[in-house]
Amino acid sequence: MGSRIISIFTLLLLSANILLSQELYFCDSYTEDGTPVGTKNKLEIKPYGTATYILIENKKSFNDPLLYVFIDKLVNNKFVPYDSKTITVDVEDNWAVTSYEFKEQGVYEIYFLNSSQNRLATGKITTFFSKEFTHQVFEPSLNTHGDARLIFCELVINGKPVNQFNSNSIRNSEGQVFIFVNNHIPFGIETFTLQVWKRSNSNSNYEELVDTRKYKIMPEWEDAFFRYFFTGPGEYKFDIYDSNNTFIASNVITITN
Repeated sequence: MGSRIISIFTLLLLSANILLSQELYFCDSYTEDGTPVGTKNKLEIKPYGTATYILIENKKSFNDPLLYVFIDKLVNNKFVPYDSKTITVDVEDNWAVTSYEFKEQGVYEIYFLNSSQNRLATGKITTFFSKEFTHQVFEPSLNTHGDARLIFCELVINGKPVNQFNSNSIRNSEGQVFIFVNNHIPFGIETFTLQVWKRSNSNSNYEELVDTRKYKIMPEWEDAFFRYFFTGPGEYKFDIYDSNNTFIASNVITITN
């Protein structure tokens, strides 16, 4: 019994060391050896944008030439995909830094993934407008739909869909697909509705409604993306409507095991 307790305690220590071996900082600057300067978890911003450095300290070499940075925003008590970017690093480096410009106030969760989709570090930051901009109200432009595109892809990086497709395998992706909607002009709405329909056989229409979801967006956005997870194979059609049930975009995808 004593050896088992020691083994479990050792495992817990190793797990703790792994968790503590990676740190993410928001900072004003950084030194040549990757030490963050002026760290923060709150950022005062202006409507035209305020940037901050995001630094990851890995303690050991990345052994990876690329890192992916995902920015999620807190909407209705849930973090939803907001933006993403990729950065190039030296495989021998144990720290990396990038900058990001925030234009909207809110609470954000930022995390780094390596090319194997392993999460390396996570941090949260709160942004708020400077006092002189606190009472500004965004006036959305008159919006029209019709030229919007709905795209299925592997990732969205720097606001661009990566590896577009209309068929995918649950085995290869664990059922995860990114949905990218490009409206070309500001949506001018605060929510849109997604309907997912499934075809029962190859000769039928998409008559089975399998999912309906609402997503919160900002009126000034011209595009948006979100993750979707498939639990079973089939042929699916995705329809997106605004809050007035006006059609925005549609596309179909085939999912295999």
